[in-house]
Amino acid sequence: MPSKRQDAGKHAESLVASGLEDLGWVILARNLRTPYAEVDLLCHDPNQVLVLVEVKARSLLSWLEGEDNLGPVQRFRLGRAAEWLALRAPPQQSLRIDLALVELHGQNPVAWRLLEEIEIQ
Repeated sequence: MPSKRQDAGKHAESLVASGLEDLGWVILARNLRTPYAEVDLLCHDPNQVLVLVEVKARSLLSWLEGEDNLGPVQRFRLGRAAEWLALRAPPQQSLRIDLALVELHGQNPVAWRLLEEIEIQ
C-alpha cells in the first residue's frame, strides 16, 4: 500500500503533467525507468524539445531555493539518465532537464512552477 508521501508525490506528478498538457506539452512517459534514475515525466515541449521533468513536492515551509532541492547524487543520476536517453533519441533531438516544484498543503498539491534547463553538474 502506498504511503501518504508516495500518494502526495503521485498527485503532484499528475498536477504537473496536466498543467504541462494544458500548455501544449506532450507527455511521452511517466515514471520512466532508466539504468541510472527514474524520470518522473518525459515530455516534448511545444518546440519539440525532449524534456526530462523531475517533480519535487514539498510543504511551503520545507522548500530550499529552486535547484537546491536536488542533491548532488540525484543531479548526477539525472544527468546520466539524460545521457542514456540522448543516445536513444533521434540524432538532431534537443534535450534538457527541467525541475517542477510543487507546493503541498498537507498532502494535497496546490500550486507548481517550472524551472527550465536546470544545472546538473
